Amino acid sequence: MKTNQQIIHYKEVQRLNQIWIWAVVLGIAIMMWIGFIRQVVMGIPFGSHPGSDMQLTIFWVLFGMGFPIVMLGWLRLITEVRDDGVYVRFVPFHLSTRVFLFQDIKSYESLEYHPIKRFGGWGIRRNFSKEKAYSISGKHGVLIDVKGEEIMIGSREPERLVDVMDRVSGERNE
Repeated sequence: MKTNQQIIHYKEVQRLNQIWIWAVVLGIAIMMWIGFIRQVVMGIPFGSHPGSDMQLTIFWVLFGMGFPIVMLGWLRLITEVRDDGVYVRFVPFHLSTRVFLFQDIKSYESLEYHPIKRFGGWGIRRNFSKEKAYSISGKHGVLIDVKGEEIMIGSREPERLVDVMDRVSGERNE
């Protein structure tokens, strides 16, 4: 397959942009930094039942540094329309891109949906109706039927995504 030589007709990169998520992530990180500096560096126990310095150091590395870097720095949803289909990658969770070939797509439509009601939130989700979602924020997306499996791809520009899919899949069928 010549995936590297294909033309990218549409590309959307979405990142976390909700202020409340930034506040939660940074709040946890700040708390871990304060605990680490206070207990490990200054020798003052952190909390009413402090853990060991090693435990606090592990939590500091995970939640004071790793968690913010992953959530605010690396986390992104990349959607591309190429010559042969729709490519989706949820970085850093997907090691390789998910490909939905036009030949396998039965239908697709732009729609507004409620991520919490329909999928229990954002991210890579599956609901009780066996629908799968790739979303990072918002309530707009494109629902595609791939060989009978319903897949919701979150998008800030769902109408444009559908227009490009129409144009590219139409060119393939001509």
